[in-house]
Amino acid sequence: MSEIWAISEKTAALLELVAHAKSLAKDEQIVAFAFSPDEADAVAAHGADKVIHLQGEGRPEAWVDKIIELANSAKPAAILWGTSKRAKEMAARVSAALNTGLISECFKLERTEEFIGERYIYGGLCVSAEASSSQPFMATVSAKTIETLPEEAKANIEVVTGANEVYRVKELRQSQASSNLGEAGVVVCVGRGISKKEDIELARRLAKALKGEVGCTRPVAEDLDWMPEEYYIGISGQTVKPSLYFGIGVSGQIQHVSGIRDSKLVIAIEKNENAPILEAADYILLGDLYEILPALLKALSA
Repeated sequence: MSEIWAISEKTAALLELVAHAKSLAKDEQIVAFAFSPDEADAVAAHGADKVIHLQGEGRPEAWVDKIIELANSAKPAAILWGTSKRAKEMAARVSAALNTGLISECFKLERTEEFIGERYIYGGLCVSAEASSSQPFMATVSAKTIETLPEEAKANIEVVTGANEVYRVKELRQSQASSNLGEAGVVVCVGRGISKKEDIELARRLAKALKGEVGCTRPVAEDLDWMPEEYYIGISGQTVKPSLYFGIGVSGQIQHVSGIRDSKLVIAIEKNENAPILEAADYILLGDLYEILPALLKALSA
């Protein structure tokens, strides 16, 4: 039986990839590749027909040669990857080794006579639908683009060992810049309307009151270096899908709006009445954020 593979080192992304794979499958079996016991157990109960647990102490990248070996043997119809930096690097190496194409950052997948991936181009101004008849079809798929499948009876988990790690990992430490924006139900985003770095504390106070996370626009992270790059939201950064997005001094260029387009409710604090963010906002607080934010925080504390 032919197969469609889903591969990601992040559990949430892997569960979504399995849902995408199910939507594409005709008579193919859905095979999920997991890198930890917890990830294997989770995906086994959420739609995978078979789970391969790549067991070892090395990094996921160490499994690229083994994945290529298994792909040459099984000849899957498609391989779907997440869009983390690690997953994209692994996907590129596998596609080169298998001499097949790779469509990046897809937000929608479909299948007619061939597989088709849709992705944003020109900074989010256009949608490109790209077809591939090569086998395996390969694509990296953006997060928050499909609902996870409901829990069901667990699939079989096959343990595979023998990663080709070319060096030894001495220590792993959690980055202090680790971001949970992708999972946040509430996102408070700061833009260039913030006058100085210290004023980001106002956004953090608002996020705390709303039980949310703080993000930023690309210039705040890359040009001003006020926040780590892991926190910027946009077409080339984080894609978020919160119940509530709160933009503070965010002008709302298309590259940023592409990263928040699936937010359920968008509120903007902006003094420029012609700012693009206003077209994407459900509610607008037009005025000076240094007057509006303190008043809003006071009201929330009451």
